[in-house]
Amino acid sequence: MSLLDRVTPAARTESDGRSVGRGAPPYALAFGYGVLAPVAFALLLFAPVLASWTFDPRTSTQWADALAITASGVGLTLRGSISVPHNEIEGLHFAPMLLTALLLLLTRFAYRPVQSALDDADAAGEEQQRTPLAFLAGFVISCLGVTAVSLSGSAPVKWWSVLPGAILIALAAVMWSIRRDGTGVELPWAAKLAERLHLNVRRSLRPAIEGVGVLLTAGAMVTFVLVMTRLDRVGKVAALLDVHGSGIALLWFAQVLALPNLILFATGWLTGAPVVLGMGELSTSSATATVLPSIPVLGALPEPGALPGVFRLALLIPVLAGAFIGWRATWSMPVLTHLGRKLQVASSAAGLGALVVSILLWWSRAGMNPGQLDLIGPAMTSALWVAGELLVGAVIAAAAVHYRRRLR
Repeated sequence: MSLLDRVTPAARTESDGRSVGRGAPPYALAFGYGVLAPVAFALLLFAPVLASWTFDPRTSTQWADALAITASGVGLTLRGSISVPHNEIEGLHFAPMLLTALLLLLTRFAYRPVQSALDDADAAGEEQQRTPLAFLAGFVISCLGVTAVSLSGSAPVKWWSVLPGAILIALAAVMWSIRRDGTGVELPWAAKLAERLHLNVRRSLRPAIEGVGVLLTAGAMVTFVLVMTRLDRVGKVAALLDVHGSGIALLWFAQVLALPNLILFATGWLTGAPVVLGMGELSTSSATATVLPSIPVLGALPEPGALPGVFRLALLIPVLAGAFIGWRATWSMPVLTHLGRKLQVASSAAGLGALVVSILLWWSRAGMNPGQLDLIGPAMTSALWVAGELLVGAVIAAAAVHYRRRLR
């Protein structure tokens, strides 16, 4: 044995290239960081909520009430449901998607030290699978604990309603961190899944995400134009609320947080399916009169009645987004590739894009019951509409690209 071998630390390397003697997998570390993420998010929410009541001279709310309201906000962010007994509201759900994105980002950064510890320990595939489960357990338990604080306030969270959102966010954050921060991570289940997925599906992932981005950009443009053209009515609704002091900042801050939801409302409207507004609805052909909450930005909605026929051209936008998906999915494929294979890739990309859009549309919806506002948001038939429109556009574009390149 050489002198270098004698002074080397106890860690040894086996023939498979993995280190031995680096200690147990960081299950406790993963559990702890999973607990930390929702707590850190709640503290971020608590600061503006406490400030809004502290600086408003007309309020008599105590800091403990602000803490309970913060816990209710965490529950809503997870797409949970709250009740307001003194207002006879049995269930209210509305997840401001900007807050959801912030929680997802915090959760991803909370998992980064865990991933670094796994990389430093050169953990095996089994350890790479079990450690995220410890993180997931800590995250879910912490979410339940944080939202339980709302039981002391006026808007308690129904604990079971936060479970699906908490699990989805934790899983998405872990996969994001592994994708971006993991070095040489090998997950047996992921490898088996990739083997089972058809090559066409794997090729369609990037075009699908890019197509979803195009469609959401179109929804953002519709939202911007609608608000700018009816800004005077938005201002009138805001004036009717008679909000002063910190309440003004809190009101507009809340509307900014809900901006992604409004963009998805517009995206659902572009598909041709109606946007349900309680007892009324908004389609590309007409708007039905209904009673809405006194939220200024909702004043940008069109007046009840028939809409101009030019609005029906909005149905072409998802088809054009599908054409973009088909072009991106087939342009890089060899010219001599059979048309059937190109159509399969384009169809897979359109289907994946429709699935992502459908999940986002579902998450963006709001509701309050009992009452006339049991649903505010895109009708779920928009999932069928967007699937068909993206598919039509993708197939046409794929065929057009194929014949154009063959005829050159």
